[in-house]
Amino acid sequence: MHFVKALLAAITIGLISPGAMAQTATTSPQEFVKAAASSDMFEIQSSELALRKSKTSRVKEFARMLIKDHTTSSKRLIAAAKKDDVAVAPEMTSKHAAQLEALSNDSSGAFDNAYIDAQVAAHQEALTLMTSYAENGQAKHLAAHAKKTAPVIRQHFKHAQQLSKSGSQG
Repeated sequence: MHFVKALLAAITIGLISPGAMAQTATTSPQEFVKAAASSDMFEIQSSELALRKSKTSRVKEFARMLIKDHTTSSKRLIAAAKKDDVAVAPEMTSKHAAQLEALSNDSSGAFDNAYIDAQVAAHQEALTLMTSYAENGQAKHLAAHAKKTAPVIRQHFKHAQQLSKSGSQG
């Protein structure tokens, strides 16, 4: 478990470093779509994994909510990108892929904690991306998508933090 937590922490530090946060203010529409699509894919795939590996009802309930909401977000992202004439090539970033692999390979018996920690970090990153693009985005429909999606991401982030504080038991 300590290895998985350390790996996830190391990956996360790269995702939400001050430099990465500052870059979101000047993110191109293509970069935004790539980051948002990767985020949705990670949330969906890691949550599908949680449905198989988790032993607690609260974590499974959270995972089901993430799958539903991020599937909706993905569809809206694709529609907004088409309206703004931005190509969508859904592919997970190497950082999200590494996080997913770490969760997949977790055999510590503490999957729920690793999953929730990953969700806290991923939603913090996604919230930064969405709020920044909503304010500074160059593409009208993508900025509107970011503005509409940010409150949902904020809700997920707070929920993940609550699960983390309670030890994700239940």
